[in-house]
Amino acid sequence: MFNNQLVFVEDNKIVTDSLMVAEVFEKQHKHVIRDIEALDCSKNFTESNFGPSDYTNERGKTYKKYLLTKDGLMFLVMGYRGAKAAEMKERYIQEFNRMEEHIKSGAFRVPSTLHEALRLAADIEKDRILLEAKVREQGPKVEFCDRVLRPGELLTATTIAKDYGLSTIRFNRLLHALGIQFKQGSQWHLYYKYANEGYVDYITSKDGYTQMRWTQKGRMFLYQLLQDRGIIPA
Repeated sequence: MFNNQLVFVEDNKIVTDSLMVAEVFEKQHKHVIRDIEALDCSKNFTESNFGPSDYTNERGKTYKKYLLTKDGLMFLVMGYRGAKAAEMKERYIQEFNRMEEHIKSGAFRVPSTLHEALRLAADIEKDRILLEAKVREQGPKVEFCDRVLRPGELLTATTIAKDYGLSTIRFNRLLHALGIQFKQGSQWHLYYKYANEGYVDYITSKDGYTQMRWTQKGRMFLYQLLQDRGIIPA
């Protein structure tokens, strides 16, 4: 779909976030937050184009971030200079435009009714069954099992993302775009149809924070799913 996941849909709006801006423009996230909060734009513009949110890092700590619309992003980065910054601005504009066209074409639409949600779930399940049949005919998974999988080990999204040369943020968004997981508050969860397949487990830290971890069965499931889409371990 969108390999770099520069933009995504949140609450029926096409947005990016300050974490991705920091990654793309090679800045510290705290500096992007500072730049956003120092913008001299109207209250109405700010409320419409910069949405305060939060995220949880791998240590279970919660920090502030912002969701940005296309207009908000352009307002923020118009002061970023240099050839690299110009290239990234172009990429962002292209991705916003591409996502907008993708939605307008009807190829992607956020379900607005229970019927639409059930229909989408049925379509995804049908695709999954077809993909599994196709993957079973392919041999590379044997090599992957021998080389990577270690029984009993629980893995963070960061660990699996490294298999594919992706950041944790991009990997989580990719799984969200594929209908594997959704975010509730600051925590990722599997959609119902995957929740009881043994793909994940949950661990609780000493401070009481519970976090999802992938099992080796889950890692294999992701490998099969992503391989069919041309995404293979680096």
